[in-house]
Amino acid sequence: MQRVLDVILRRDRLEPAIPHCPNHKVEMRLRGKQGRPTRFSDQTEEEYTLIYFCPVEGCNETDQRGRVKTQIPVPGEPPERPAFARRGR
Repeated sequence: MQRVLDVILRRDRLEPAIPHCPNHKVEMRLRGKQGRPTRFSDQTEEEYTLIYFCPVEGCNETDQRGRVKTQIPVPGEPPERPAFARRGR
C-alpha cells in the first residue's frame, strides 16, 4: 500500500529496493525470504521479510526488508494461495 501511495503522491523513496552494505558500498544479495502466506480465503494480504547479506568475503553485514503483497479478490472467488503455502504438496 505504501508503494501505491508513493506513486500517487509522486514521492521518491529514499531507501533503495536492494540495500547496500554500509562498510563496502556494494549491493547486497538476497539470502532468502520468510513469509506468512494468507491462511484463509477471505484474507487478501501477505507479509514477507526479505533477508539480504553482503557478498564480500568475511563481511557479516545483513539487512531485512519487509514487503507486503496485496491481492484484490474477485467477487465470489477466493484469491489463489502461493504453491508453497498449499497443504499436501
